[in-house]
Amino acid sequence: MATINFTHAQEQNSSKDTQLVIVYLEDKSEITGELISENETEIVINSVSLGLLTFQQSEVKRVVYLDGKGRMPNPNPTRYFIGQSAYTHEKGEGYYQNIYGLFNLVSYGITDRLSVIGGVELISLYSGNPILFANAKYGIPVAPKLNLAASVSYLTVAGSLAELSAGTINGLVTYGSKEHHLTVGTGYAFANGEIDSSGVLTIGGITRLNKRVALLTENYILTSGEEAIISGGLRYIAKKLTIDLMYFEGGFPAIDIVLKL
Repeated sequence: MATINFTHAQEQNSSKDTQLVIVYLEDKSEITGELISENETEIVINSVSLGLLTFQQSEVKRVVYLDGKGRMPNPNPTRYFIGQSAYTHEKGEGYYQNIYGLFNLVSYGITDRLSVIGGVELISLYSGNPILFANAKYGIPVAPKLNLAASVSYLTVAGSLAELSAGTINGLVTYGSKEHHLTVGTGYAFANGEIDSSGVLTIGGITRLNKRVALLTENYILTSGEEAIISGGLRYIAKKLTIDLMYFEGGFPAIDIVLKL
């Protein structure tokens, strides 16, 4: 009987694609297995070590769906290095980003469509004139591989230099999956309350090479055609961490570490 059931299971598995998942529970544990079924009340998975397991949805914090090669999804599809895509966090998700060990940013999904970022630079903080950064982004998925977003960023210096401020207002269009996508954005910069008449065109992209590595590019072009900032680099991908190593035109390297919250 066991042999018959095993053979039947093999035939069933061969007739359909296997979906591997990681189930994160509210008690902080996580279990990897093959997804058997899922509905509004429960999820059933088959774990190699634990066998068939059933969890009530009330026990589950989130479910991560691995791709056909068993790879974790890109933990940070909402951003490139500094620039953003039109993807937004799911409600309650976010990340902590550290650039050069000095710039500290926290991003959080207020809803599935609205994300916010807040940050501070450490040296200026200790000097009494902290550089503060804030961003809000509202995104809308309009098709399976097409997302639109509006983003507003603001940077200011507190303390005795409080009169210094700058920011950007952008519209973003992202085409592609969370593993391979291209973003084109356009908008305007402002400083001390005045909007620059020259627009800024942004082009960013990512493509996943394998389980651990992706290619990145992030570029800024003034619509007046006078200046451009071009960059390319690599992203190292782990379960809840990414490391970006970028090289900007002119020989300027940049590195960050990002932890998924």
